[in-house]
Amino acid sequence: MPNKIDCSILVSPARIRSGSKFEMIKNIYLPLICSILLHLKNISIKLNIMSTNSMKEIDKPIIGDIFKFIKLEQEMPKLMEKKELMHSSCPTLIIAGEKDIFFPANRLNKVAREIISNLIAFKTLDMGHFPSEEQSIEINNEIREFLNTHYEYRVK
Repeated sequence: MPNKIDCSILVSPARIRSGSKFEMIKNIYLPLICSILLHLKNISIKLNIMSTNSMKEIDKPIIGDIFKFIKLEQEMPKLMEKKELMHSSCPTLIIAGEKDIFFPANRLNKVAREIISNLIAFKTLDMGHFPSEEQSIEINNEIREFLNTHYEYRVK
């Protein structure tokens, strides 16, 4: 129901293009498996690559527990196709991380421009999949500015 969407903001979007599976296996899953097999208590430290070593303290135990206790999907989400978005013309902002191992900006940018008809802006930040405190503030400012321009309800 694209007529019900006034604008959209996608942060590290999953269904446009994914990162290298080899890099994910090498940098995320192998260290994770080793941590679990060796019964290391704080596996979240091994996962700092997802945030380029700026993971917020509050996120570390959460991410560690997610990988330790939750059964995650084995496959990445199905990639979006242009035909799925052909009836959508809402202004769209994408914010992506250059160092996001799952959905890197350099892989998202070209494809996003091909499949999203009204991509107003593609903002790239020097971040991983999880932003630092400072990057979260920057993301929120970008979102606020975009909504103030493209959404009927203005955000203060």
